[in-house]
Amino acid sequence: MSASESSSTLMRIVKHVLLWCIFSYFYHSGINVLVAMAHDAQPDYGLISSIAYGIGFNVLVGHLIGKYDKHWPVIAACVISTVGLIAVPLVMLGKDGLMSGFFIASMIATLPVATFVIDKIKQRISANTEQTQ
Repeated sequence: MSASESSSTLMRIVKHVLLWCIFSYFYHSGINVLVAMAHDAQPDYGLISSIAYGIGFNVLVGHLIGKYDKHWPVIAACVISTVGLIAVPLVMLGKDGLMSGFFIASMIATLPVATFVIDKIKQRISANTEQTQ
C-alpha cells in the first residue's frame, strides 16, 4: 500500500467517524423525544413502551444509516448508538443524563441488528428486481 492510498484510507476513516459522531447527537435527541413520548403515552409501563418504540425507531435509523453509509453501515450503527446513548449524555449532562442501563443495552444491541437486517432486505429486493428484468 502506497503512502497516498494509506493517507486516503485514513482520511476516509476520519471523515466517517466525525460524521458518525455528529449523527450520534441527533440520534440522542431522537431517543430523548421517543422516551418522553413513551412515558406520556403509558406512564405505568414507561420502560417497556420506550424499548418497543425504540426498536421501531432503530429500524428507521438503520434504514438511514444503510442509505447514507455504503462502506461500514453496521460499524456505523455500533458507533452511533454507543456514542449517542453513552458519550453524548455524559458530556452534556454528566452521569445524571444517562438513561436506564437496560434501555441503553437494548438500543445499542438493536440498532446494529436492524441496520444489518435492513441491508440484507435491500440486497434481496435488489437481486429480485434484477432477476425479473
